[in-house]
Amino acid sequence: MRTMLRDPAKLWKVGFGTVKGKNLLAIDTSLMGSVLLANSPQVVLSYLYLAFNTLYTNMFIAQEWAGYCYHRKTLRVTAPVGQQRDTYWLSVPFRYAIPMTIVSGLSHWLASQSLFMVQITVTENSKGGRKVSASDSISTCGFSPFAIILTTVTGTIVAMGGLAIGRINLPSGMPVAGSNSAAISASCHPPDHGTDAHLKPVMWGAVSHGVEDDIEIGQIGHCTFLSLYVKPPVPGSHYS
Repeated sequence: MRTMLRDPAKLWKVGFGTVKGKNLLAIDTSLMGSVLLANSPQVVLSYLYLAFNTLYTNMFIAQEWAGYCYHRKTLRVTAPVGQQRDTYWLSVPFRYAIPMTIVSGLSHWLASQSLFMVQITVTENSKGGRKVSASDSISTCGFSPFAIILTTVTGTIVAMGGLAIGRINLPSGMPVAGSNSAAISASCHPPDHGTDAHLKPVMWGAVSHGVEDDIEIGQIGHCTFLSLYVKPPVPGSHYS
């Protein structure tokens, strides 16, 4: 590695995933050791993809949940019935899922070109033909400088994208539930006249308040999803 070229033009000529005398790691390991070392970045990238996908899933669930406070829309479920909508593929909207899949595939390909297994077998000429010299065989890993640079750039873009999406503000007015089943259940108790609301476009709001005409009537209001008209919750009032 100490003799590795430093000129960008010459580094580009080294190529992606190509074996050159100056882009080999100065280590000699077993065949299995080279395989594990060369594929170690793939494990890290797979973990990061799952972590970011989980993060984006939770963020978009919270965004869609909060949107029911301002927009009437149908529920999104795995098995749609009536006017219900199907869930997103990969749990996030397509405008985000497709770029995520493309970037993930590109990152894995760049990682495979950045660090790769190299096995060099030395042969000797003998009277019986060519003979493999086991003592001179080498198992190591090669690297491509430009592929490493592009992998780093891609990872930085993904990280910055996560920070940018994380700065999107949720609409205010509706309690954040996330994926908490208890909080979701508490918001899904419609009144008797709200039957089959789950099959229609619904909106979250108050169906009753704890006060009427500025007079305390001694009861707690109730907020729920309803396909009929709902009112915005009154600040300072209590709701179940």
